[in-house]
Amino acid sequence: MPASIDLKAALARHFSFPGFRPGQQQALEYALAGHDTLVVMPTGHGKSLIYQLAALLRPGTTLVISPLISLMKDQVDSLAQRDIPATLINSSIPSAQQSQRLRAMMQGFFKIVLVSPERLRSQTFLSALRHVSIDMLVVDEAHCLSQWGHNFRPDYLHIAELRRHFKIPVILALTATATQKVQDDIVDLLKLSQAKRLITGFNRPNLSLEVFSTPNERAKLRLLNDFLIDTKGAGIVYAGTRRDVEEIAEFISQVVGIPARPYHAGMEADERYHVQEAFMAGDLPLVVATNAFGMGIDRPDVRFVLHYSVPGSLEAYYQEAGRAGRDGLPARAILLYAPPDVALHEYFLENDHPTARELKWVHQFVMDCEDSSRSDGRVQKAFFWDELTGATGIPGVKAKVALEQLEAAHALTRFPNQPGNMICVQAHDLDAPALKKITAQVETFRRHKQAMLLRMVDYALTSECRRQSILDYFGDTGSAQAPICCDNCLAQEQEQKTSFRKASSQFEKAALIVLQTIADLSFGLGRRKIALILNGSKAKAVARFTAVRTYGRLAHLRLKDIEALIDQLQVTGYLKATGSKRPFLVLTPIGKSALKAGAAIPIDLRPLQEGAFRREKAAQQAGATVLQSGAMLKNGLTPEQIAAERGLTVNTIYSHLSLLIAAGEIHLDAVVPEAIQRQIQAAIEAVGTLERLAPIKERLPESISYNQIRCVVAAREPRRQASAPRISIALQADPV
Repeated sequence: MPASIDLKAALARHFSFPGFRPGQQQALEYALAGHDTLVVMPTGHGKSLIYQLAALLRPGTTLVISPLISLMKDQVDSLAQRDIPATLINSSIPSAQQSQRLRAMMQGFFKIVLVSPERLRSQTFLSALRHVSIDMLVVDEAHCLSQWGHNFRPDYLHIAELRRHFKIPVILALTATATQKVQDDIVDLLKLSQAKRLITGFNRPNLSLEVFSTPNERAKLRLLNDFLIDTKGAGIVYAGTRRDVEEIAEFISQVVGIPARPYHAGMEADERYHVQEAFMAGDLPLVVATNAFGMGIDRPDVRFVLHYSVPGSLEAYYQEAGRAGRDGLPARAILLYAPPDVALHEYFLENDHPTARELKWVHQFVMDCEDSSRSDGRVQKAFFWDELTGATGIPGVKAKVALEQLEAAHALTRFPNQPGNMICVQAHDLDAPALKKITAQVETFRRHKQAMLLRMVDYALTSECRRQSILDYFGDTGSAQAPICCDNCLAQEQEQKTSFRKASSQFEKAALIVLQTIADLSFGLGRRKIALILNGSKAKAVARFTAVRTYGRLAHLRLKDIEALIDQLQVTGYLKATGSKRPFLVLTPIGKSALKAGAAIPIDLRPLQEGAFRREKAAQQAGATVLQSGAMLKNGLTPEQIAAERGLTVNTIYSHLSLLIAAGEIHLDAVVPEAIQRQIQAAIEAVGTLERLAPIKERLPESISYNQIRCVVAAREPRRQASAPRISIALQADPV
């Protein structure tokens, strides 16, 4: 790095920030010194600022590869507000505008150009790059390079060739979630043998981690209902299928009585956009979504993320759970664990990976497609998705994997899709050795996905510290300390300090009999068979268990009542199910302690309710962080400067300030200039309601943000801020 560059001065000049967050300056120094660099840094910790400032301080143009179109637009809009010349080029831009932007790029007008990865298959785009001095290549969401990660994108495989062809001096690869294996794969695939690596911590101390064991769908819905009734604030509920998403959203809206909207890839683009906008603006408290509701979701005040079904990997789970609590205040990551979810994942893993014969069918189908010439002289094959699946008889997901693996093995080359989502490829020969190699890679990939699922299950079933389990998985050797760590740690603390009341009622003793039965068995049994044993069944399948000392002890209860009792013990954390296709029940640590003490078990308990007082106390202490933002504002710092000083996002600081405005602690004039206030007030009057912010925003210039609108709304109707009463209690704390 040139010694003459004062990085802090440059940061203040271009972004008005007084200082760097942890890791930012070191990564910036590497990039400016000409080192290829891999940065693994949690979402919200400022990865984008690294490449943006580096681009301004390096001589040429910086090209950014990003998979998320909506996030590109947000970044370009933000850069434009700072008078930084930047643009984006992707499939959402009309052809005429793309051509105009390419010409401006060739003329050196832009310092930063963001493109989607499929642009790397466009000869028009690559031809334009020959006239541009690309000084740095940024690979955002770099884990998409690796088949060993949770979000593989074949288009990313063209990046190394792009770097070699255009002789780009520096690559900066950025990701929020990558294990050591994925990190190594990124370095290998980008050919960054001498790369510097900068890995910051994975611990999120304000995020409490909890797993609820749920035996069936009814138990899941009951837990979801109870949780949402007792939990305040915005949240995201993730589910595994589009049908589940729609049904859960309807359940929450109609039964629980909380406004909720679904979000999944099967919805129209406009509908998805409006759901996301309403959620980001604060007009919608709850979204039920598949993993399509993912990267770029940066609402700071999300108080919980609940996974209704088990994700396929710990990487995917932690990235999604990390969308809670980005404002630094207490938040919860909840997982509802049910063995059938795991069995479904296992079914897909067995059935979604193509065999050698199926790979050959897909390749032969492509070869048999009619040839057509491209403008660049190359011959392509073009077909629609349903033509491929109809001709081969291979289901959609398996056919998608087949195309990905054939492309990864260079048996075909993908071009950008044509209108109507027509798939365009260039086919290459596939001989027997190559087919054998691809088949072996597919099988290796399948086994790896199975191992990832197993680690996810291990996390759900562990009796040890869940936070430590996550840090170990990502190779983070830092501290796992947190005010409220996880349900397992809390249960252990309660066991040490709680004096159990002895079971006395018939129902309390029945619960202990269930636990005793499971403890006495030499191997695991499922819920139904345990209930039959306790009921004293004469069925042949139970005959071998008549010697169990609790056999028939609950014969006075109906079989369905015993099963309901077992379900309650599972939901309340005394039992958990393990296995997937044939799950069996085992005692949890708290279940073992209760059995040993002969303790009374109130069946209506839910995990972590004993910690409600501690959570409330933590929330009140966290309120001091809101006061600190107010104190820094009174000392003359802008919201942007406060964000940089405290290592928080600007959205988070504005959320603090809006709470302080609502509580009467600071005046609106200190946050929003009067001229902007007048514009917002006029827009509010024109709309005629404060119920939704999006219509207000539509009447204002792009330069006026949702953050400023929220502050004006907080001043007009303080009681509208649902969290203001809670924070007003915390405001009694001393500033930190």
